[in-house]
Amino acid sequence: MRWFPIFFLLLLVACGDDAPQNEPADQEPEDLPESKLDAADQTNQGKGDFSLDICKARNWYNDGECDWFCPKRDEDCNADPLGPDPQGDPAQYPIVLAHGFMGSPTSIWAFLNVKEALEADGHIVYEGEVPPFHSPQVRAEQLAPTVDRALAESGADKVNIIAHSMGGVDSRYLISTMGYGDRVASLTTISSPHRGTNIADATLSLTPSIADKALDALLEAIGTKFSNAGDEADLRASLGGISEENMPQFNIDNPNDERVFYQSWAGLSSISGFRNSRASDRCDGMMMLHPGTYDHMNPLLWLVAPVVAGVTSPEPNDGMANVESAKWGQFNGCIPGDHFDEVGQLDGEPDPDTGFDHIRFYRNVAYGLAERGF
Repeated sequence: MRWFPIFFLLLLVACGDDAPQNEPADQEPEDLPESKLDAADQTNQGKGDFSLDICKARNWYNDGECDWFCPKRDEDCNADPLGPDPQGDPAQYPIVLAHGFMGSPTSIWAFLNVKEALEADGHIVYEGEVPPFHSPQVRAEQLAPTVDRALAESGADKVNIIAHSMGGVDSRYLISTMGYGDRVASLTTISSPHRGTNIADATLSLTPSIADKALDALLEAIGTKFSNAGDEADLRASLGGISEENMPQFNIDNPNDERVFYQSWAGLSSISGFRNSRASDRCDGMMMLHPGTYDHMNPLLWLVAPVVAGVTSPEPNDGMANVESAKWGQFNGCIPGDHFDEVGQLDGEPDPDTGFDHIRFYRNVAYGLAERGF
């Protein structure tokens, strides 16, 4: 059961602010470098005194120049925001946000502040809440009332679904098996494991069936702490629903509905911060990246990512789903983020290294749907 505790580790991570950092005491050093060139030279030679903030003393922070030698990150070194400046008209149809495995509107897999941002742009937005640990069938059955409510309250005849991770699998079941194709205009999926994820297969193979009842009871107890739908759990059905072994049959049973527009993005990250040699090929040459930048994966995913990628021939991935598995319908390429970054977790701030801002991304997705008439 060596892989199973990883899911608990991810679930139990605190969502609060980081502990406050101690700021260095203000003090005037006796011998500060007189110029940025001197400061950079001292840093290169390992002679910089990092107990003193030269950039604060000289007012070099936020002066329009990237001062890489500063003890704290100079915001002038931050990468420019990725993607166009969001603008356009509100979507014709309401938007339903569908969360993934272990998710809820308030968990570490939630769409952080996305609903509020899209509503500020004039879109009508609803957030689904389904059992964090259950099969795509059960989750889809509980997503359906949110779609029904969106239709009834808005007066629209269709909705747009934007889904993260397992939420995309749930949504496809809703559309195809439950017959909601006439009520869904579009399905946008972000790193959904449409061809499964090996971490699910690995966990299932290492979890004895004799422990199912005890584990489900524990997950129900945990799930009720962060989800209104967390009082029922079936871990085996949940993982089986996104396993590489079972997804081929799921795809046969849930073909695309020709009335629905399907599009997808994949997250791309790495433990080392270096690009996988297959990344460009797997992303079909479409990578939302500034030259020379790449996403550093959150340490919480480091133990999971190698299982997702595979050992013999590692596949580019976001820590929970590989790029190939995330492709469905019109594939729009890869975004620089791990499975947390894609929904703005764990801190919700734009990545200073890559420029990826999940709020900016989803605002552009919503405006893009509007441009298509959805």
